[in-house]
Amino acid sequence: MSKRRGILMTAIGAGVTYLMRNKQARDKLFSTVSGMMKSSNSSNGTSKTRPRVEVK
Repeated sequence: MSKRRGILMTAIGAGVTYLMRNKQARDKLFSTVSGMMKSSNSSNGTSKTRPRVEVK
């Protein structure tokens, strides 16, 4: 299991490094994730204009 974790961490590190160096890929990823978040909010019936209620 330790070897798998090491491979996973290496892959994550390589992906982060790639995104840090490539602005076009980073912008594309952020726009994709943003679109997915908007899509999931609309399918759940929630929107960003709803006020949040905090319980203390």
